[in-house]
Amino acid sequence: MTPRRPAVRHILLAICVLFAPATSALEVQDLKAFAPLFGRYAPAGDCKRQPQVVVDAGGMSFEVAGKTERVTRLEFAASYGGNFYEGTSQWFFPFGTPGDWPVLMTFNAGEQAGTMTIEGHGQGWKGGPPLSPRNRALVDGSPYRRCK
Repeated sequence: MTPRRPAVRHILLAICVLFAPATSALEVQDLKAFAPLFGRYAPAGDCKRQPQVVVDAGGMSFEVAGKTERVTRLEFAASYGGNFYEGTSQWFFPFGTPGDWPVLMTFNAGEQAGTMTIEGHGQGWKGGPPLSPRNRALVDGSPYRRCK
């Protein structure tokens, strides 16, 4: 009789848990701690174009198709870049609930200050649910730059 050994799948599972990058999102109720991101963002930085996003100490305002929607509670994806990320990009989920975030916003996208992108996350991916009209407009306007 041979001694019992842990199943290979248990070992692999343990390795995955130990070395998987931790990703956490924290609900923030204002953006006071994110002052370098404040400003008005428009497609390519042209404030004659829509949609636009305004970031201030109280949150974000989204101007889409003549309507303004204010978001004061959003998720900051604190470790989205991985355990050892040291760049300047910062990630937010402005809409949705944990596990159901339709779009992802990346500030300082591509490590470029003043640049922001919006892309589908829970919506708009191949085989997934389509983007809502508001989210489609926001994604289509990307990339954004802080207005000049």
